[in-house]
Amino acid sequence: MKKIIFTFDCYGTLIDWLGGTREKLMELYPDIDREKVDEVIGYWGEADWRLVSQGYRPYREILREGFIYALERAGLPYDDDIVSSLVESIKEWMPFPDTKENLAKLSQAGELGIISNTDREFIKASIRNMEVEFKHVIVAEDIKIYKPDPEVFTRAREILGINAGDIWIHISAYPSYDVIPAKKAGVYTVLLDRYGLKEEGARYADRVFDDFGELVEKILEEVV
Repeated sequence: MKKIIFTFDCYGTLIDWLGGTREKLMELYPDIDREKVDEVIGYWGEADWRLVSQGYRPYREILREGFIYALERAGLPYDDDIVSSLVESIKEWMPFPDTKENLAKLSQAGELGIISNTDREFIKASIRNMEVEFKHVIVAEDIKIYKPDPEVFTRAREILGINAGDIWIHISAYPSYDVIPAKKAGVYTVLLDRYGLKEEGARYADRVFDDFGELVEKILEEVV
């Protein structure tokens, strides 16, 4: 029997990591302005890309090193409690308002999965926050590889048990971390454009959508 599997990147696609991180930074630094918050986040994103590209180690370590780098580059004072609070805040990040409803619709047509650059401890908390059941959860801690390595998706194909005739669609808000490596591994990809990356994504993704609801509607029309 043909399987239909919808897999997702988690943070930034289903979970609002940007909003969650901004909120935590403003809590830890009450006098910080929005420009400085975004500066810290920009440096953190720079560090994350560099660190996950250096090979596997626990994501908790990568988060910690990335936040320290970002705070130092932004010239903000910090101590161990501040860094630990930022690292642990991943468990508090909440889903986008459109996440739960649209995942519920997709779950009626196929199996749901997550492929994420994180540890089991963090992903369990995030799934609880989404209040949605995922049949497949593949994290870097399990396979010891980080996106954007295409091998992540090659391994995921094996874990998911994808056979000829099955439908596997991977959905992400990130061309670089997900869409490009997934395409290299032969996966049908959809960009959910949450961050204005449509132009880049259109060069690689099979489909691009601005709206999660429209994405679900069109994909279901095509695969069901």
